[in-house]
Amino acid sequence: MHKQLVYQFIELMNSGQIDRFGEVIAEDYRQHNPVVEPGLTGIQNGARWFATVFPDAHAEVQAVVAEGDTVVARFGWTGTHRGELFGVPATHKRVSWTGTDWWRVENGKLAEHWDVVDWAALMQQINETA
Repeated sequence: MHKQLVYQFIELMNSGQIDRFGEVIAEDYRQHNPVVEPGLTGIQNGARWFATVFPDAHAEVQAVVAEGDTVVARFGWTGTHRGELFGVPATHKRVSWTGTDWWRVENGKLAEHWDVVDWAALMQQINETA
């Protein structure tokens, strides 16, 4: 059941249905990532920002494991860099990167989140000169 929350969240993210995040994300969502503010509104705002940087972003679930109230998933992402990212203006390059996300589930919703993103690989692709 907890694995399904992750699949639902990624489907909402991939389809741009940010306003529906409340179906799977707790109102008092705790985010352990300095780029995203806490709470449901924080993750929605973070997703909206992300969509300006990579409007065609798509996540593919590579693996997901659940035990107790914990779900861990590894993702492969692809997208076109169309907005400023960490001071780098849009390059319009097609890029790919990976990340691992760890969630704690409470009362049937994703309540807390940690992530590790391969920002170095992503930024290297963005900063490459043709």
